[in-house]
Amino acid sequence: MKLECKHADTCLPDYWSGHHLAHVQIPVYPRMTLKMIKEELHSELNQGAIAGNEPLTQDDSGPDGDKWFKAAHAAVNRIKPATKGQRSFFNDLEEPDEDSETVYAFFVFDEA
Repeated sequence: MKLECKHADTCLPDYWSGHHLAHVQIPVYPRMTLKMIKEELHSELNQGAIAGNEPLTQDDSGPDGDKWFKAAHAAVNRIKPATKGQRSFFNDLEEPDEDSETVYAFFVFDEA
């Protein structure tokens, strides 16, 4: 099994309409590096914070579920910027303050 991890949207959580494929959300802020993004994605996978309608992400999915999670981590490791050499991301977001809502990026896992 080979998966791809694709950035689907960046928005406030109220505006995310969801997706039928397995997906995770991470909080984002201006000037995040690709390393930071990948660390957040790995963390969400490790915690099992996966939404969508993928039976292999459930706790009782057995060896096939283990393969799915291994493929998901590999997909995160393979993420590359759309613009070669890009070093920072989400630069169009405003700097957060204590009164602002958290903006999230949503990433979908699909078979390659």
